[in-house]
Amino acid sequence: MTGLVLILLLVVLLGAYILVHNGLGRAVTQVDQGWAGIEVQLKRRHDLVPGLVTAVKSALRHENAIFDRILDARMEAVKAMAGHDPETMAQAEAALAGSLRGLIAYAEDNPDITATANVATFQKQLEETEDQIAASRRLYNGNVQNLNARIVTFPGNIVAALHRFRQAKPFEMTEAERAVTYERPRIEL
Repeated sequence: MTGLVLILLLVVLLGAYILVHNGLGRAVTQVDQGWAGIEVQLKRRHDLVPGLVTAVKSALRHENAIFDRILDARMEAVKAMAGHDPETMAQAEAALAGSLRGLIAYAEDNPDITATANVATFQKQLEETEDQIAASRRLYNGNVQNLNARIVTFPGNIVAALHRFRQAKPFEMTEAERAVTYERPRIEL
């Protein structure tokens, strides 16, 4: 009888172990999927930048410094994306977003730019992409929070330590992005 109870206890413990391990595995997969979603949206923004610059450049041939800053920021953001480090990417993306905000602010002060249909089209696509980036960031950070909670709570912490599961880094806003978030400019190109 004691042997049967012991076997039953081992089966229950093994089942719990498997459930916890599989839950951690699913959480890691969700984090990876969330990260892939962020990368897709950031690539979309990176791909929009040259077209937007070209569209606006045709209206403003004398403002090369603005365009150079934007293209340099885009290049840094593309490089940061290759490193897959959320902190580095957040900084590079904040610099790119700041450069784009500068262009948009400049365009708002120059009505001849807003009359260009191409500029309006790119501006709308950029706004949609920014919304998708924000949604992807929320999904990723939620998945990171879920994974990290599983890793630090019992019994997940035991299984995580045995299998070397690591906490993931959230894709957080930089201080500059936080400041802009509370003072969102109205964009009308």
